[in-house]
This record gives sequence, structure tokens and C-alpha cells, in this order.
Amino acid sequence: MGELLYLKLYRQLREEIEAGRLAPGTRLPSIRQMTRDSAVSRTTVETAYEHLCADGIVNCIPQSGYYVNDVPHRSPVSQPVEPEPKQEQCEYDFSGHRMDPELFDFDIWRKLSRSVMMDSAPFLGYGENQGEYALRKQIARYLSAGRGVYTTPEYVVISAGIQSLLGVLCEMFDKSAQRIAFEDPGFRKGCRVFADHGYDTVFIPGSASGIDLKQLEQSGANMLYISPSHSFPSGASLTHSKRVQLLRWAQKQNAIIFEDDYDGELRYTGKPLATLSALDSGENVIYLGTFSKLLPPSIRISYAVLPPRLLPLYRRVARNYNQTSSTMEQLTMARFIEEGRLEKQVRRLRRMYAHKNARITQAFAEYFGSRAVVRPNDTGLHVVVSILGTGNAEEMCARARAAGVDIVPMSSYQLGKRTAAKTDFYLSSAGISEEDIEHAIARLRDAWS
Repeated sequence: MGELLYLKLYRQLREEIEAGRLAPGTRLPSIRQMTRDSAVSRTTVETAYEHLCADGIVNCIPQSGYYVNDVPHRSPVSQPVEPEPKQEQCEYDFSGHRMDPELFDFDIWRKLSRSVMMDSAPFLGYGENQGEYALRKQIARYLSAGRGVYTTPEYVVISAGIQSLLGVLCEMFDKSAQRIAFEDPGFRKGCRVFADHGYDTVFIPGSASGIDLKQLEQSGANMLYISPSHSFPSGASLTHSKRVQLLRWAQKQNAIIFEDDYDGELRYTGKPLATLSALDSGENVIYLGTFSKLLPPSIRISYAVLPPRLLPLYRRVARNYNQTSSTMEQLTMARFIEEGRLEKQVRRLRRMYAHKNARITQAFAEYFGSRAVVRPNDTGLHVVVSILGTGNAEEMCARARAAGVDIVPMSSYQLGKRTAAKTDFYLSSAGISEEDIEHAIARLRDAWS
């Protein structure tokens, strides 16, 4: 009880001083007077005053008393804080920020997590700096079989999300000598990471056949961030001939290519396209992958495959950072892959997303007719839709949200200087059920009519 009383008195006096209500030089009541006025013991008052002295808030002058020091004023701790703005979740979600609960079996994940927890030893520390070896081994096997990226666990790096991973990779290079090119429109949050780390960034426009290689060569860039199998968000795929040209550019410039293969497995017609990493013979490609399109995004596991020449450089940098991805989730993910459940999940998602994207296309044709143009898409979770003869895309998205439909204007992914507003929209099928798609598109028609 005595400890609680002295802390209460200490905090009251400190708040009075820091709020400016007790001016510098003011003499505090004597210990005897404070004991009488506050109805507490002498020890309680002495302890509170000693803590104020130790914090530099007051100064004790022998045979004189305790005097207030000149300290910076600040608002009281109890001052109410304005709550963070939160956007209410819409009834129909095309934003891509969520996953349809029908697309993932949480019972299996819980079962595997409990199994992993039977051995408590891996959870007693921070975990392996580069990522748990069991998961790196399974990722190497999975990529070799499914994406043609032949590697070993030693070259796999794990992190909690792509942005966290890029933050470490950025520190591997002399940023003052680097200029990194991004496809425009493109991955805004990835671009933000490089800019925040002091990299010079340049934006190269894309087209239906992928990035403009001529402009890339003229840009002076010696790094490139690209999603060749399914450009984000345009959906374009880089042709084989352009991939070869891109690798020649990288070898000629000794450039580094960050290949973001965020949804390369989700190709609905034919086999998934070959990765740049699989074609690279000059060790110029850092392959980036994530499970956030295959599993709920809250399971924060992303990874990179480094070319052998960059591994020593990575390890010198990475020893300054702890692993950011949960050991529990890493080991559960390793078991998920080892038991063949990831391959099963990919096959299921290919089928379901193909149906969903086709249903979106059909619904726009039904409710908008020739006013809507849906770009053909045989890979990934989203489609791009253009609405002809309408107004501003941002305003249309606001009206859609007011009607309970969350969609994203393509202008949100514009990296360079904004051009004239176009009514192009990004619609992800990840967070909406197939049954709800028709109702959502009907709502859009009514909101935009």
C-alpha cells in the first residue's frame, strides 16, 4: 500500500510541474507539511521527493528544501487521444485486402500448429536469423518442383512480409550508387521501401506486353523491380523474348533484378510461366515470393532466393537484425508444405479463382454491356475493368463504397506523375464469394448510373 501511495504522490507532483502549474524555482512544501496535508506517512513523502530528485524534476538544497527545476512542459498524460480513423468494411470487398473464408481450412492449420508445439525447444529463442531451416528446406523443394527455381535452403531467406524483407535487402547495396526502376503502374509499397532507404527511383511505363525495355535502357537504372509473370496491377505477362532481353541488360549493366513472383503459381491455362530466376545464368536475379496470396494475409511469411554471389553480403547485413517472422508460423508452414497441403491449396485456388474471375467478367457484361471492358486474365486474383463514358475514378470508388462495394482505382498504383484520370479499376476476387459477385456488380451499376 505504501508503494502505491508514494507513486501516486510522485505522479501528481510531476504532472503539476511538467504542466507548468508549479513554476521553476518554486519551493515544494516541507516533508512535515506534505505529510500533514496529504495524510500520508513521512516515509511516503520522502520516497516521492527522492524519485523527483532522481528524475531531475526537483533539486534538494540541504537545510533549505526541495525546489522545482526548469523542465520542458508537456501535455498531461491523461489528455484524450483522437482515435485512429477506421474505414468500415464494405458488404462486398474487391480490394484484395482480405481472403474469402471458404478458401482456407483453418482446422488443418490449427491441427498442424498444435503438432508443432509438441516440441517447445524451437520457441525458447528468437529463431534462426535467416529463417527456420525446416521451412527453407521445404520452400527450396517447392520452388524447384513448381517454379523451376533450383536452389538449396542455404540461399533461401525468410521474413514477415515483402516490405520487411526488402528493408534488409536494401541495406546490402551502396544506395548512393543505385538507381532502381519500377514498372508504372506498380507496387507502390515496395517502391516506398527503396525510397525510404535513400535509393534513387525511376518509373518505366508498362504495356500489354510488359515493361518498355528501351526506356529502361535509357533510364540509367542499375536495378529493376518487376513481376514478369503477372505484372502488378496491370496483369501483363512478359514474353519469353523480353525476358531474355531483360537478362542480357542485367548482365551488361551488372544490374540486380528483384523478381516479385507474388502469384506466379495461380495460372489457369497451361503451365505457369518460367521465372527470370530459372533463366538467369549470371546471378543477377533475386527471386521474391510470398504465401499471402495462397493463405490468409495475416500469416506473414515471404521469402527470397539469393544468387550465390550475394549470400555472403546478405549474411553480413542480416546479422544486425532479428528474424521478423513467427517461429510458430514458419514451422507450421513447413509442415503444411511437407504434407503436400500447399500443392493441394494451389490447385484448389486455381480452380476457384478462375471461376470467380470469369463470373466477374460475365456480370459486367450482363449489367454494363459494352460500357465495361474487362481485360482478359489467365493468372492471379484480380481483373482490371474500364468503364467507358463515365466520370472520375476516385469519385466513382467513393460512390461504390457508399453503396457497400469496396473497389480500388488503378490510379492508386500510379508511381510517377499522374496522367489524366481514367476510369480503370482493380477488382480482386480474393475477398468475395462467387455467389456475391453478381449482387456486387449490380450495386455498382446502380451506384454509377
